[in-house]
This record gives sequence, structure tokens and C-alpha cells, in this order.
Amino acid sequence: MKHFWSFIGALMLASGVALGAYGAHGLHNVVTVQRSIDAFEYAVLYQLISGLGFFAIAWGLNHFREGLVNLAGLCLLIGSLGFSVSLYLLVLIEWRPFPLITPISGGFMIAAWVIFALASLTSHPRRSIF
Repeated sequence: MKHFWSFIGALMLASGVALGAYGAHGLHNVVTVQRSIDAFEYAVLYQLISGLGFFAIAWGLNHFREGLVNLAGLCLLIGSLGFSVSLYLLVLIEWRPFPLITPISGGFMIAAWVIFALASLTSHPRRSIF
């Protein structure tokens, strides 16, 4: 499963860089409202941060309780995709089928890191530099 989370992290980072480039070079031709441009930039930022977070999840599998770390990874995946994709859809095609998806997804991201913190506190590390 460690390789899965690294794979997801790499995909999130690659697509985040691509979307960030689009935001910097092409978005202004499609969107003129500054608030929408800001929302797109936040979506990219959180996607990139989450992409790095998946590498922390992969690392945590070698050091902490696997079940909790995988649960944290699942929450991060649900949260980061829900958060960023909901904002991309809102900005690019003005589609928001479920208005609460963005804040609920943010809650999933927060839960992911709380679960990861619990995994670190309740585990006997197998190998750790900390």
C-alpha cells in the first residue's frame, strides 16, 4: 500500500503543477472574476500540499500503525479530491451540484491529519528517525 500512496501523491503533484500552469497562463482568458481566480489558486495549492501529504502517508506506513495510516490516507484522498475538484468545477464550468462538498472535503483533510497524529502517538515505531 505504501507504493499506492506514493503513486497517488505523484499524480496529485503532476496534475497540480499542470493546473497551476493553466491557472497562470490560460485561466484569465476564461475567467475574469478575481474571486473565482483566487478559488482556483486555492484548489491548486491544497492539491499540491495534499500531494506531498501522500508521501508522508507512505512514509508513515513504515513507522506507525498501518490501519490508522491507511485510514488517514483514505480521508486525505477523499478530502483533497473533493475539495479541489469541487472548486475546479465551480470556477471552470460554474457547476456546484452539492454546495457543501467543499467544506465537508476540508473536514476530511483535517480528519486525515488528526488520524495520522493519533497513529504516531499510539504506535511503537518499527523504524524511525524521530
